[in-house]
Amino acid sequence: MPTRKRKQSSSSSSSSSSSSSESSDASPPRRSEQQQQPPQRRQKRDSRSPPPRRNNNRRSSPPPSSSHNRSGDSANRSQPHKTPTKFLGSDRAGLEDYLAERKRRNGDREQETKDREKDDKKRKDKKEKERKMKGDKDGEKKEVGAPNFERSGKLTEERNTYKGVVIKYTEPAEARIPKTKWRLYPFKGDEALQTMYIHRNSGYLIGRERKIVDIPADHPSCSSQHAVVQFRLVEHTRVDGSQTKKVKPYMMDLESTNGSFLNNVKIEPRRYYELKERDIIKFGFSSREYVLLHERSEGVRDGES
Repeated sequence: MPTRKRKQSSSSSSSSSSSSSESSDASPPRRSEQQQQPPQRRQKRDSRSPPPRRNNNRRSSPPPSSSHNRSGDSANRSQPHKTPTKFLGSDRAGLEDYLAERKRRNGDREQETKDREKDDKKRKDKKEKERKMKGDKDGEKKEVGAPNFERSGKLTEERNTYKGVVIKYTEPAEARIPKTKWRLYPFKGDEALQTMYIHRNSGYLIGRERKIVDIPADHPSCSSQHAVVQFRLVEHTRVDGSQTKKVKPYMMDLESTNGSFLNNVKIEPRRYYELKERDIIKFGFSSREYVLLHERSEGVRDGES
């Protein structure tokens, strides 16, 4: 037995020596091939380029077959409506009561819907009626306040133009030249200025537009056509109570920017205000005051005309 092991070991050693000799004989050509081939360099990845993506998406398993469910749905569709199981058998009276109750509930719902529609219709009709009535009332109010018979001046604009300027004011039909010799005494502070005689015409226009005005008012706060002094033939009551007509002076502001003042009270535009003896008139923010007097006033000298 031991001799056989030695022989096997000797044979294995001989085989290993022979293989090593063969490998030593074959190794030189391999080195020459490695020397002939150029060394391959590993390509460096650019730091700016993004790293390669890994495909982490796993294949999803196909959905389970739903043939069984589809077949079940088709079978359910093909089956007719069935009566509830609690009414099957001998409980015929219970089924009839159930159907009657269901029919009654459906009827109640339909009735509620109809009642609701009727209420909505009544509400809409009521609102429409109120809106029409309100519109009629507004129309009546507008018709009551619509007529305006005051003179606008548009119809007489062409013949009311003087020296290329349209005059805002038109004399009324009751305009008259007074018999009383009225005068305006202007004052600037305590200084008395030239007297103005205003009894020669029926009306006098006051403003900054010297082309057309009769009494110039050069203050910057005065408008081009500021106000007017108009003599009118109006009703007059005597001392004994009898009625007669008399020519009296009136004043009107022609919608000026800064207004007109009678006895330091601002007057409304486009409205006649009766002037009386010793009344004080001012226009705009001018410091000039105009005192109205006549030939028979106290302190007025005779002979002035």
